[in-house]
Amino acid sequence: MIEWISAQSSFLQFLTSLLTLAVWVFYAQLLLGGYLRQRRPKVVLNQVMELSTKGRFLISNMSAEGIHIESLQVWLHSYEGVRRCTVTETEPDSEGQLCDSIQRGTLQGPLPPDGYIDAGEISTLVRRARSSPFDDNVASLCAAENCDYTVELLVLYVYSSAPSIMGAKRTFTFDDDGNARPYHVETEQLTSRRERKKMADIYRKYLTI
Repeated sequence: MIEWISAQSSFLQFLTSLLTLAVWVFYAQLLLGGYLRQRRPKVVLNQVMELSTKGRFLISNMSAEGIHIESLQVWLHSYEGVRRCTVTETEPDSEGQLCDSIQRGTLQGPLPPDGYIDAGEISTLVRRARSSPFDDNVASLCAAENCDYTVELLVLYVYSSAPSIMGAKRTFTFDDDGNARPYHVETEQLTSRRERKKMADIYRKYLTI
């Protein structure tokens, strides 16, 4: 046995080095994967305070770095079609005057890590969407005539030094009785290359409205 080991020492040394390299590569992939997951942007959209249209939408930045909110859009799906409304800016008051405070007049702006912002009451956002025209280029999620209304909340944002627009979307359903609930368990993160291109197209359309 000893003679065989001595004869195969070069091969065994090569095999040991190869196994050591494989272990290092495995741990390097684990570390890289953890780092990339930590640096990946994550924006969470929640329904808070009440499971009805009296509740409010909350935008939270769970990313490792800050984001800059560019636009907040509400897409209202019904059997008749889809109405799309940009709700980044607050509505004028009863006298038709816009808010002169940046903090209270717009949702656009930076949002630090672990920061959040109140997007407004659900019923108010739905009412604003209902006053918008139909978008014939978007297919409605409500195919049946007796289908509940569906609201898509879409946030367009810039993450840190990333070169393009990203998005976060979550869908909620509600009925004529005012009951509202999330349609999906989690917020959909729109950060892939194809999705970023789509978000950029949506943002360009928003800028030309």
